[in-house]
Amino acid sequence: MISSEGHHMYISNPRASHPTLSNCLRIEVDSWHQLAPGNSVVLLTSDRRNPRIAGRVDEISGDGHYLWLIQDNGAGRRLFHRPEGYTTFLDSEE
Repeated sequence: MISSEGHHMYISNPRASHPTLSNCLRIEVDSWHQLAPGNSVVLLTSDRRNPRIAGRVDEISGDGHYLWLIQDNGAGRRLFHRPEGYTTFLDSEE
């Protein structure tokens, strides 16, 4: 569960008793054309096994439908297809 209060974005952890404050302001992105290589992003999915994918943008296709992401925690480079329904948040340092 994600909610915002003031200028901070809170991400609820279902295992924690309270939401935790992220260290960055997260801005929802409507189009992957708004992103640039090197941007830090979080992709939210409907996949219960892996609902949150974080990393740095490596490359975006010209039509904005494909995104190469270098995933955090050494998970490697991965290709994502926008029409699969990802909600995308850009991390912006405060």
